[in-house]
Amino acid sequence: VCSRWYTCCQGVVDKRKTRFFSALKLGCIEWYSPVYPKDAIPISRRFSHSTCVYESSMYVFGGCTSTNTTFNDLWHFDLGVHKWTRLLTTGTYPSPKAYASMVTWNNFLVLFGGWTHPSLYPLHQQWVLFSELHVYDILGNRWTQLYYPGSPPPTAGHSATVHGSVMVVFGGLQKQEGTFASTNDVFCLDLVRQCWFKPIVSESMPNPRYGHSQIKLDDKHILIIAGCGGSNKLYNDIWLLTIPDNIYDRGSKWLWEYIIVEESEHMPSQMWYNPACKVGKSIVMLSTSGSGSASGGGSMSQLLVPGSVRRQPANVWVPTVQQPDVRHQEYPAERHHVEPDQNAQRGQFRLGAPPADPSESSGDENEDALQQGGGDGSGLRGRGRPRPSIRPNASSDRERRLQVLSRMKERIQELSRQKGGTKSAAASSRSVPLRSTLMPHLLDISQIISHRRAKWWPGNSSASIGIPPQPLLLYSLVLGRGHLIMFGGIHQDPSGGQGQETVSNAVTFISSPSNSYFVA
Repeated sequence: VCSRWYTCCQGVVDKRKTRFFSALKLGCIEWYSPVYPKDAIPISRRFSHSTCVYESSMYVFGGCTSTNTTFNDLWHFDLGVHKWTRLLTTGTYPSPKAYASMVTWNNFLVLFGGWTHPSLYPLHQQWVLFSELHVYDILGNRWTQLYYPGSPPPTAGHSATVHGSVMVVFGGLQKQEGTFASTNDVFCLDLVRQCWFKPIVSESMPNPRYGHSQIKLDDKHILIIAGCGGSNKLYNDIWLLTIPDNIYDRGSKWLWEYIIVEESEHMPSQMWYNPACKVGKSIVMLSTSGSGSASGGGSMSQLLVPGSVRRQPANVWVPTVQQPDVRHQEYPAERHHVEPDQNAQRGQFRLGAPPADPSESSGDENEDALQQGGGDGSGLRGRGRPRPSIRPNASSDRERRLQVLSRMKERIQELSRQKGGTKSAAASSRSVPLRSTLMPHLLDISQIISHRRAKWWPGNSSASIGIPPQPLLLYSLVLGRGHLIMFGGIHQDPSGGQGQETVSNAVTFISSPSNSYFVA
């Protein structure tokens, strides 16, 4: 088009963005989800996927389901007509994986890292981390796997942003010398010179973490928000990373600085698995209306985690939740009785002592206990000696069946409460934080570079239009042209159901109302 027409269109886009920024501050937003026929949504339900926006399109790669099935498909979503299209690409496909990072650079999508869960059999397999680097040519519709020297160890749950022609990667979960641990390392990929390098950073730095948010403020500044360092290690701190003027100078030191956060009583109650997105001079994070603690990583009592996630923390990386009333229902009654000794070949369960909950420790601790107590998991259950059987994993199979029965019982109870329609059931459902209103929380970053300070704005959803989705975790949140786009995620279902309905494939737009009358 001509330059005048392009200028007019760009002015409309800028005006929509300005109006959206003002709407967020005033709490006057509109929630909108396109409605599709049941057989017309081609993309499957998923969470922990990778998402980025290029021009007027959103690209989604990979992710996993509630049964730990991972994907390696690439989807294109037209932000104008709200249409999904699966891209039948050529070249070398990436491995099926989730929790990888994907960024845009020129006309390319750069994909790095990720994890996948092996099949159920044989038992006791470790999930796999990747250090694969793939580049997708948007114009050529082709995947290319790249092998550059100095690559980081296999990593997942990390973050990445592009500064000029350099992709900066921070944190994540890595496997080094046979063990899994979070990291606070910074790696850089020079996309022009085609090599990795590790910069020199200051001694004061964030704690090792994964599941955090990385925000690009400009070409010289990066913001790291929240994260998780492992079991019972939730973070809600904010750090600023300053890049030297010459990003290619290997001798220059990168400076980490801790950011002072004001009005912390207005921060989201759940931060580490809720992605953050930069909108103007603010950071937007979606969470429930409850407020968090400035030193405890958010209100743990409001952190509802699905049972499928709690029982497999190494797969989804959700930390332990202190909810005795929820854990008490996870064990059937027969587990609390003494099991008789048969042929003096098996020990006895202790009275009233529930078995070890896998969510009480990280995946590394479980693997260490398995190695110390035997491959069949006898060390975790306190057995005296392994029981002779034609099936070496008979005791493990019994544990697995009991857990399945327990989850089925909980699911049936939850369905009966939903369909009963009694007043008591309705009152109890309203008291569960699952039904809390999802609302945007804003962090003012206008003085973060000049004064190293940030401030949380009070949340306000009284003037919102439409119905927000139920609280989710491990979804994606990206900025379009004057609106936020939320896709996928797993519902915070306390019943422990593992059905596919607990995972979402809905697209939700958060924008300013079309009939809003306020001005910036």
